Amino acid sequence: MVTITFKVHRVLDGPTEDEDGLHWLNCRVEGDKETNPKNVMFDEEIPFPTFDEAYNFKKHFLRSIDPLIIEFDYIDRMDN
Repeated sequence: MVTITFKVHRVLDGPTEDEDGLHWLNCRVEGDKETNPKNVMFDEEIPFPTFDEAYNFKKHFLRSIDPLIIEFDYIDRMDN
């Protein structure tokens, strides 16, 4: 398991629910470990345990342009 940190600048799509019950937002993010300026901003899907948490996160960007920093644990499904 790895902890991922992103600075989220915008929600592009979602939330959508997967077969495991997680709710995903497709976001425009800034990676904290990226050193190449061409790759600093990219699209990434971020998981949330509930629809309400995902939707409340998305609502932030309806009233603010300030980015949010989010951390989550990433488990590669191929490792299981």
